[in-house]
Amino acid sequence: MNGGKEVNPATQRSPRQKRFYRAGMAALVAGMIAAVIIYATAPPPDSAVSLYSMADPRYQMELQRIGGNAAVLMAQFHQWFDGLWHGTALAYTVAVLGIAVAGACFFIGYFFADEAPQP
Repeated sequence: MNGGKEVNPATQRSPRQKRFYRAGMAALVAGMIAAVIIYATAPPPDSAVSLYSMADPRYQMELQRIGGNAAVLMAQFHQWFDGLWHGTALAYTVAVLGIAVAGACFFIGYFFADEAPQP
């Protein structure tokens, strides 16, 4: 009980660490807000897209005959990846990317904890 202001050095953060934590929070908040807006304004799925999809067995058989199994797998991968950037799937993609960027900022900021804080 000495009455002086003693600050625990573990609770002090360096300016660089604070910047990374703030950037992480900004990325997280911006990503979540963007994801909610995209989800709310996404149009319903189009029925015409399902007519020309990889689900058609005739298309898969023809593609396999022309290009083999690798062509079928690559077409399925391309269709999946293309689907991430439309409709409600885009909202989930933006949310995950926002979380990943925020996590990277927090992770990098954590390693600046070894830096001596400036008074």
